[in-house]
Amino acid sequence: MTGSSRRTVIIVLAVCLALSLSLNLFAAGALFAARWFERPLAAAFVAAMQAYPPDLRREIRRKLFVDRDALRTSVKDLRDARDRMFTLMRADPIDHQALDGAMAEVRAKTTALQAMLQSVLAASLETVPPSERRKIEAPRLGLGLFRGNDP
Repeated sequence: MTGSSRRTVIIVLAVCLALSLSLNLFAAGALFAARWFERPLAAAFVAAMQAYPPDLRREIRRKLFVDRDALRTSVKDLRDARDRMFTLMRADPIDHQALDGAMAEVRAKTTALQAMLQSVLAASLETVPPSERRKIEAPRLGLGLFRGNDP
């Protein structure tokens, strides 16, 4: 192999390596984005948890882990209710009475999930000292999902 052909092979391999690395990084970014952005409930939960000190967050997570079956059921019930509501929204013609009922069901499932989470929070507050509870800060606007630009 001559010096010129060796240089050509090295350049071709370097370009292939750079292309492969770029595609792998793109694929990893796409996978990350799909996992993050397809989970609005999880994102909201993470954002809301930032208001609480680490000791309290650990206690909340521990209690939620213990009650994970009830939490999963509540989240599944909410998702199922939302699916039914969106199915009715796409129907032609629109059945307003059924849609109103489905929307009411989504509100009820949302309230049930929120009540469960607030109950866990209230029980967790009893386990941390007042000095930790004083560190709790409400987000300035909404859940903080939009970095201060919440609607």
